[in-house]
Amino acid sequence: MRVTLQTHLLAFSLLCLLSKVCAQLCPTPCVCPWPPPRCPPGAPLVLDGCNCCRVCARRLGEPCDHLHVCDPSQGLICQPRAGPGGRGAVCLWGEDDGSCEVNGRVYRDGETFQPHCRVRCHCEDGGFTCVPLCSEDVRLPSWDCPYPRRVEVPGKCCPEWVCDQGGGLGVQPLPAQGECRVGPGPGQGHLGAGRGRGFSGARTVDWSKPGAGPPGGGGGGRGEGGASPEPGDWTGQSPGFPDRTREGVRAEETR
Repeated sequence: MRVTLQTHLLAFSLLCLLSKVCAQLCPTPCVCPWPPPRCPPGAPLVLDGCNCCRVCARRLGEPCDHLHVCDPSQGLICQPRAGPGGRGAVCLWGEDDGSCEVNGRVYRDGETFQPHCRVRCHCEDGGFTCVPLCSEDVRLPSWDCPYPRRVEVPGKCCPEWVCDQGGGLGVQPLPAQGECRVGPGPGQGHLGAGRGRGFSGARTVDWSKPGAGPPGGGGGGRGEGGASPEPGDWTGQSPGFPDRTREGVRAEETR
């Protein structure tokens, strides 16, 4: 019974002492400045240690006290005797929770974040991995784009390929594969039906034979005007060449 009474008295005394300390540290009534302070990027507004006014939360490694509390959303706590020389208190990790710090910001374990529009990262077990969001393809020079290069496009995050014409010179398109043009070369004429036989395709007809019809005189066709020349009537020679027909050869032999 006596021990229980002493325990209650000790607890009451301790409560009174703590109340006096809190009264000294947290003034009453609660008076807060207006407007609220403007915090640096990454530091939210939180209630101070007296739950009275809104203050900027302290970040990792910054000094802290009963009024200036650490950022609870980042899992930071005010560690006493953790400052330089073992004096003062600073904000440190409460425990290793697998979070990541990137560019001054802390991300929770398993959180996906995007520090830049070109990459997406994932925090896991205190480390993070990132993957690119822009295409990393390589474009080689070709006949329709001899000078490809990547340029920044206003309003877009990822660069895009453009074709540099090389000092304003236009690119001449090439013909499609398999396309070819057949025609006479310089100084060459078209070959007729006798192409490949070693002589010209021009032919003469002996119009003195019966039925052949006079030149320009309505003959040349089968009918009233006259008969067309028979296959044997063609000499197979062009004008200006020696007459190599049977009659011509006999005439040469008799000379």
